[in-house]
Amino acid sequence: MKTRSVVLILGVVAVLALGGYAAWQSSWVRSWLLPDSENAAEIDRAGSVALKNDAPQEVTAGSPQWRGPSRKGVAAAGSFRTDWDKTPPQELWRVPIGGGFGSCSVVAGKLYVQDKQGHQERVVCLDAETGQQVWEYRYDPPRLGRIGYDSGPRATPTVDGNWVFTVGESGRLLAIEATAAGPQVRWMHDLVTEFHAKLPEWGVAGSPLVYRDMVIVQPGGTDAAVVAFDKTTGQVKWQSGSHPPSYSSPVVAAVAGQDTIFAFMGDALLAVRPSDGTITDRFKWSTLHNANIATPLVVSDDTTNTYVFISAAYSSGSALLRAERSGDEVKLVKVYERRGRGYQNHHATSVYKDRHIFGIDGQNGLNGLKCIEFSTGKEVPDWGERSIGQASLILAGEHLILQSATGHLYLVEANPKEFHLIAKTPKILSGNNNWASPVLVDGRIYLRDEQHVVCLDVRRPPP
Repeated sequence: MKTRSVVLILGVVAVLALGGYAAWQSSWVRSWLLPDSENAAEIDRAGSVALKNDAPQEVTAGSPQWRGPSRKGVAAAGSFRTDWDKTPPQELWRVPIGGGFGSCSVVAGKLYVQDKQGHQERVVCLDAETGQQVWEYRYDPPRLGRIGYDSGPRATPTVDGNWVFTVGESGRLLAIEATAAGPQVRWMHDLVTEFHAKLPEWGVAGSPLVYRDMVIVQPGGTDAAVVAFDKTTGQVKWQSGSHPPSYSSPVVAAVAGQDTIFAFMGDALLAVRPSDGTITDRFKWSTLHNANIATPLVVSDDTTNTYVFISAAYSSGSALLRAERSGDEVKLVKVYERRGRGYQNHHATSVYKDRHIFGIDGQNGLNGLKCIEFSTGKEVPDWGERSIGQASLILAGEHLILQSATGHLYLVEANPKEFHLIAKTPKILSGNNNWASPVLVDGRIYLRDEQHVVCLDVRRPPP
């Protein structure tokens, strides 16, 4: 009888535990249990500093990596025209490609992209003017287990001179040198197996960051959350932290004159000193499935104020942190934390302009373009368009260019005072999983889906 009672009690406890876990997994429950918090003094400070609208100084910088030269999703407007309502973008070329969700890099007249052909992955270089193939490198990726949406690589190539650094969906990091004889692989690493990391449910997605003589990635392994390799030899220069992998990409920014890497892992944002890999601070940020996907967005002024904005879906929300230098360390000071029902990016990272954040808010599975106040995290009323749905976006001058998951292209004014959709160009791409970001270089927009790379002409006519 006593044994039966114990079994009954254990059974009840197990049922309650499972029910509690299921409830916690529910986005609706999490949205009510995760509290908002804010620091009034820090909000006032963030609202008073003169923050910069960063933009590439030269069109020739191109887009050599994920989200452009600064990783902030800002393109040089250059000869970009915006009269799409009268003259829609004109297609210049369309080239077949295999599966994958990574964006294109375009620099010095060449376009670089990754895809999957059968069981092989490819790194492809195209002529950006004509779409003709310059070279390709094929390889057999490691097979480590099941990957959701197993279409192909998720990361964007990082181009540094004649070198191209790529990460495949199973975590193979390649260092390719483009030579007259064709692409030459100088070194490689399998990030998941070498650093004892867990293969993310939806594949490895972080794009490599080149910083000085290093290539920096986020394997999410034991004592290897973040790893830096020598750019030329591939030797490990440092590795640090034990945090689970995410789907985000690292960024680097100066904080009161000291460079810092911001790495958004599966459970926290890390501030990492690039000289030796020391994690000088961390801000806990757990999300269901470790799905911290969006890249940290860094905004600063011309003095000592540097801010880092992070956001995630699955009822996770968003937060703004002030990065503060203390000696040779950088600390993270919370400005606000809008959890649960706050603005939340899914796969698409937002952009900053004029003290506002523009991006796709994915609350309750309903995606759409929104605008929030940077210093408070509060939504601008009556601004945006839910019908756009899930999309990726970049900022070009005074405008937002959006590529929707369903294949449409949008042009929207980046004006927080009034929402103005200038034009919608339908079905440029096919399918429903178009998750790459658009790229604008010298008046041409480059898009990709799981079937094609497309080049559109949006140049102003010569005078």
